[in-house]
Amino acid sequence: MTVMCIGYYDKFSRFFLDIKKHLQIQHNSFINFKVYSIHFSGFLYTLFRLNFSCWLPLKAWFLVQRKKRFYKTVINSSDVYKEISYKDYIKFHEVLNSNIPKQTLQLQAIAYIDIFKARFKKHQPDYLLTIGDSRLSIEIAIALAKKNNIKIYYIEQGPFNTTFFDNEGVNANLSIRKKYNSEVFDSLVNTETQPYTISKKYKRLPLYRGMDFLFAKLFEKTSIYPPDLKYTDIAHYNASKAYNASNKNIKHFKKPFALLVLQVPKDVNMIYHSPNFKTHTQIVANVYSNLPEGIQLIVREHPLYIGKYRTPLYDFIKENNIPIDNNTSLNQVIETAKIVIVNNSTVGIEAILKYKTTVVLGNSFYDNNHICLKLKSKEELAAILKKAMNYEPDKAKINTFKKVLFNRTLFQGAITDKTLISSKSIAHHILANQ
Repeated sequence: MTVMCIGYYDKFSRFFLDIKKHLQIQHNSFINFKVYSIHFSGFLYTLFRLNFSCWLPLKAWFLVQRKKRFYKTVINSSDVYKEISYKDYIKFHEVLNSNIPKQTLQLQAIAYIDIFKARFKKHQPDYLLTIGDSRLSIEIAIALAKKNNIKIYYIEQGPFNTTFFDNEGVNANLSIRKKYNSEVFDSLVNTETQPYTISKKYKRLPLYRGMDFLFAKLFEKTSIYPPDLKYTDIAHYNASKAYNASNKNIKHFKKPFALLVLQVPKDVNMIYHSPNFKTHTQIVANVYSNLPEGIQLIVREHPLYIGKYRTPLYDFIKENNIPIDNNTSLNQVIETAKIVIVNNSTVGIEAILKYKTTVVLGNSFYDNNHICLKLKSKEELAAILKKAMNYEPDKAKINTFKKVLFNRTLFQGAITDKTLISSKSIAHHILANQ
């Protein structure tokens, strides 16, 4: 059996290697296991443990330097290279930062096609495991794997200390969203849902991420830094100078309130799965302008981005005296809110499973009209917010959705647990479904 994995940081390499360990325990024959990493920390972690390791962006960058003249000829003559429409896969990186020259991304994309074409031919993998389903290298690997009939599994950190494991994608691409079938859902009514578990977290060695930060600090603005690595790390997003918000607490609010939960800007959910709004300023302004009378808007920032959103967002919040509450515990603020509004944050599924009226502005795996209020277009925003004021969530349908989610898509245990659980479940699933 041959398994190829593509991940990001050291924590993902650790997770992959634990899958390998359990495959070897449960499988009688040799396991050929290859780990490819997008960030140096992932490459280093695997290398230090004497396993095959490849730093993908750098490998592609070197290939571009060697074949640049030929690759430029391809770019000037065709949008397709070896049956892959390579220009379709640079969108994520173009949106991250408009200063990245488009041609450098196209060159990198063509290099990835050559790399994966050669690797798939040489190793003939049975499985491709990826963390997420976006980023240039991952998207091209997936496209080529599909052409070669390689089984693909997508992995992502899930809510409630779980791990997403799906054969169609993550986020809005999860199979639970694409294949909603009431008969399938109803068949699981009597299925038990595993209780949530809280585990000790793995303490990462600072060296690994420290190397990522160091390389970015030294080289990110130079031409020798792979273009598809630039501005992809949240620590290096081009954020505004930290804004000192006047944080409130829900005990100060007398009116019923709608909680609007912000996300990390320019992540995959904002770029690929947000058809109605492209910035958080647009989201806050539109929600505020369309909120019914008698309810107050409260904004909650993402914990990794407090005070770091773009200046126009804070200007609008200040001009309209909109409170920001980052102090109250998330569980308490969800419980207290009359309505929870999300674009496609994982907070959305937490609110839904608490039977809270939830308005979903973007695309997500949980944006099913049976369990929430889904916005189809900006023109409907006022009407859907008005409807939310008297909306009663259907607890039976939410319970059924929860059972499907936990029995079809989520494995107990997080990628960052000290003692990994979901990696063993993934290994077992792979072997049971050969």
